[in-house]
Amino acid sequence: MAAAKNSSRGVMQTAAAVRVVGTMILLAIVGVSCAGPAVETVPPEQRREHLEAELARLIADGNPVHALQKVQSLRGDDVFDREELELYNERAIDALVRWFEDAVEEARFQDALGAYRSLEAVDRAAGLDDWTEERLLHQVAEQYREEGHAVAALSTLLQIEDLSELDSELLLQYAEIGAEHNHRHVVRLIVEALEERGEDPPQELVEFGQRIPDPADMVQGTATVWVDRGIKLERGVGRPDRVIGSGFFIDKRGYLLTNYHVIQSEVDPSYRGYSRLYVRLAENPEQRIPARVVGYDRVFDMALLKVEVDPEFVFSLSDIRELRAGSQIYAIGSPGGLYSSISSGIISATGRRFLQLGDVLQVDVPLNPGNSGGPVLDSQGELVGVVFAGVEQFEGVNFAVPSFWIKQFLAGLYEGDELKHPWLGMSVHESRRGFEVTFVARRSPAADLGIRKGDRLVSINGHEPQSIADAQHVLLRLAPETLVRVQWERDGERHSGVTALDKRPFSPVEQQLEYVDKTDLFPPLFGMSVTSTSTMPWQRNYVIDRVYAHSPADETGLSANDPFSLRNFQINEDHRVALLQIVVRKRTEGFLESGLQLAALLETQNFL
Repeated sequence: MAAAKNSSRGVMQTAAAVRVVGTMILLAIVGVSCAGPAVETVPPEQRREHLEAELARLIADGNPVHALQKVQSLRGDDVFDREELELYNERAIDALVRWFEDAVEEARFQDALGAYRSLEAVDRAAGLDDWTEERLLHQVAEQYREEGHAVAALSTLLQIEDLSELDSELLLQYAEIGAEHNHRHVVRLIVEALEERGEDPPQELVEFGQRIPDPADMVQGTATVWVDRGIKLERGVGRPDRVIGSGFFIDKRGYLLTNYHVIQSEVDPSYRGYSRLYVRLAENPEQRIPARVVGYDRVFDMALLKVEVDPEFVFSLSDIRELRAGSQIYAIGSPGGLYSSISSGIISATGRRFLQLGDVLQVDVPLNPGNSGGPVLDSQGELVGVVFAGVEQFEGVNFAVPSFWIKQFLAGLYEGDELKHPWLGMSVHESRRGFEVTFVARRSPAADLGIRKGDRLVSINGHEPQSIADAQHVLLRLAPETLVRVQWERDGERHSGVTALDKRPFSPVEQQLEYVDKTDLFPPLFGMSVTSTSTMPWQRNYVIDRVYAHSPADETGLSANDPFSLRNFQINEDHRVALLQIVVRKRTEGFLESGLQLAALLETQNFL
């Protein structure tokens, strides 16, 4: 009997606990707080004082770019009237001009270049003591040259669109540097610039630019990149853990390029094991020479290494962008550790969207594990790309990063550590209508501008992009914290604004999952917009509002108005994919219920 009473009491206590928990959940749903009174709204007078103090601090503390961005974000607010905002805007621009002048006076030409480009975005770059972007780029190149980074200097020089604007004597000096570092491409460009002026370039420079290097010489400029990661246990048996890749010298002082994924264990803070980096040269493959990572770029899968050797041959990045499918190419590398291997093939396709930024070459060349990081050359011996990936189950389907893209950030790799790229913080879908915004990241420059999902991107700094890669190219020329003018369209009305670019996170999707609901990221990941139809918080029922063409959702036959229940959404960090499992009732199949799984790469290609 006592046992029965105790059992009854336990049931009653459990029921009471359930009622309490249920009440707490209900209070949370309706927004009632038991912790204290509701937070009061800040009075307009206090908010105005706070904003005035913040703007004054941003201007006075040497952050005029952020002050201008703050002014832009307040244009849709009613705290300040239009005249007051214009006054703050002018004060911030004046501070930015002073900041530019101080940077020039102190020979901080990288900072001056960023400030100049920011002033261009607000139409105030004219009249800065005859300074131009070309002149500033030249000064940046000169600083690299004075620091001994001749290759970084040449790479910076290639960013000047019209070399004929530079002094002839200066051009000849850089042509000699190019010849010394086997940079035939820059020598040819300088020869062409001199000829455009009607000047006769030295014959030895003309002949050097036309010279085609011998394949045997180029092999001497490659190396096997070897990462020793100790012993790996598999089913209780230890075996050597090695990562083998390829690399090639770009600098006579012993700098070489390879893939980031080859040397990842050297710089990845999440890696806790043993890791030692070595390089093996073609002329002495048995000798392991210690190497170190100078700089790396996870987005483009590139890394710059330094080894204490004097290479017999150095490669130079070309600026060739007009590559065609079917063109003959060669690859040099160490497939399976077989050093100094040359293979030939063709370019299968150009413009493949494989990385987060830019586009890549699809190459039909016999490549195997160990070729990663090796050079891809055209029939004239020009470096046109760097091998970085292949599809193992499909023979001959391999990919290379075009040297055109690497040229954009090569100088930054010499600065050390991880390279940071700029971003606006929004994903777009490319269609015949242009570039429709499918997601705007929280706390991003695009969000500060007031850009919304469904808007259409029109231009960036006056440039109307023809593709997502084209838009990314415009942004890659700029550094984070540089002002950029963006124009977009909403409901047929044009809008324009200025904002400061931010540092691009390596994985925008994973970063944004900390701020937004997972369904907000369905458009950039899976290509569909959805709306919740659940009536209770524990339900996960949705209906599809929109399916974007050529997306995973489109290719699996989903369409607008299809209802579905979300069964699982997970991030697979090992394979770098997002997995979505749903039970859907497709409209096109008579609303019959079926299970479906969609997968998308975390590093999507549609973020700007």
